[in-house]
Amino acid sequence: MATGLGAFLDPEEYEFEKFERTSLSLAEDEELSFNFDIAREFALESGSFELQFGAKARMRQKTYDLQLDVYDGFDGDFTLADILGRQDYDLALIDPVPGVNQSRRFIGANFGDFELNDLDTLFESVAADYDVEEDIYAFYLLGRYETADLRVIGGVRVEHTRNDVRANLVEFVEEGAIRDGEELDEDTIFITPTGFAREYTDWLPSLSVRYDAAPDVVLRAGVFRSVVRPRPGQMAPRFLIEENDDNEREGEFGNPDLEPYKAWNFDAAAEWYFSRNAVVSAGVFYKSIENFIVEANFDNVTFNGIFADEALIPINGDDASVFGVEFNVQSELDFLPEPFDGLLAGFNYTYTDATGDLGDREIPLPAASKHTFNAMLGYEKDGFSARLAASYRAGYLDEVGGGPDEDRYVKDHLQWDVTVKYRITPKVQLFGEFINISDEPYIAYQKGPDGERLLQYEEYSWTAKGGVRLTF
Repeated sequence: MATGLGAFLDPEEYEFEKFERTSLSLAEDEELSFNFDIAREFALESGSFELQFGAKARMRQKTYDLQLDVYDGFDGDFTLADILGRQDYDLALIDPVPGVNQSRRFIGANFGDFELNDLDTLFESVAADYDVEEDIYAFYLLGRYETADLRVIGGVRVEHTRNDVRANLVEFVEEGAIRDGEELDEDTIFITPTGFAREYTDWLPSLSVRYDAAPDVVLRAGVFRSVVRPRPGQMAPRFLIEENDDNEREGEFGNPDLEPYKAWNFDAAAEWYFSRNAVVSAGVFYKSIENFIVEANFDNVTFNGIFADEALIPINGDDASVFGVEFNVQSELDFLPEPFDGLLAGFNYTYTDATGDLGDREIPLPAASKHTFNAMLGYEKDGFSARLAASYRAGYLDEVGGGPDEDRYVKDHLQWDVTVKYRITPKVQLFGEFINISDEPYIAYQKGPDGERLLQYEEYSWTAKGGVRLTF
């Protein structure tokens, strides 16, 4: 029998544990909306004024139904040696690895020899299901004042939201655990339907100003109140508990009590159109945010009457603020001599400083990168078009843990893409796209006292597609 490194590299030492098959993954999103608008314009000596009123009703229902079959037994011998593949992972040596095609062929040829785990199948399938209804009734009043070089738009929008959300509390309790004072003699799943309803109203005023300071200079400024509602999957009362025979409970919860993300937004910008097909602009923005949403880990928590020793729950933070500046320049270099008069160039950059307060500590706002930019160099002339683009996003906080060393971060990402097009006739065009030609990986990690701890590393390689586009 092999030991040590020999056992680690021997594919026959890795025996089959389980595989999962999705036989149903049905997401339905139905939406019905009605709206009407009424406007009246008044002529003034110094310009015009338009008064507008409207209303909108949107009724939405989103459901999800999953059937995930879990197979954890095999009638015979099945090891990694039966489906051995070739490693294409460059970060580290992780041989032996399964091959995707080999796995599919083996499972397809031997499907009748696998054994369905009814308990795990029931748990995974029922745990994912939900039904979320969201009705929004909105009314607005808007005024627009306009002269030859000035436009001012101001108004208020009122939105009333009703939610009705349903899912399940699903508890997987191991044999030997104590339930209602009695010891269970086998693994058992307990399913309890859950449902919550609520409604709330938001007032959303706004004011924006555009001023043409010169024929080629535009100044803009605005302030407005905004609201972003939680995603249906975050609100759905899906409460998942796995309890071992020592009655230790690990959970993952949805949160039907999530408040919508609300913010006051301020922005100002200046644009200079310095030639016929060129613009340079700069702007500044600020957001004051309430109730931002993060995924957080908790120990010894009771949530909606359900206790867990460890739990992952989406929650509202306290307050957050975002300050940023942005710069953009786009130009066709048609002033150059032929054949260089078809060159194009563009660049935009945004700096964002976003922090949030969780009560006991301050964190970077999740998914907010401090630096982002896009750069493009292209050529367009005589039916031919080509562009080389670079997109950069600095690292960001992805998920909040129980403490700073448990927070999950994502590394910075720089991606290069190429697109090429050639129009043969007004109705026929050849095209090709090459995405992520630099093979930039996705890396997630935690910051620790002794260095970074790798959590996830994914390589996607590059993607290419091409064809003929016909216009009729």
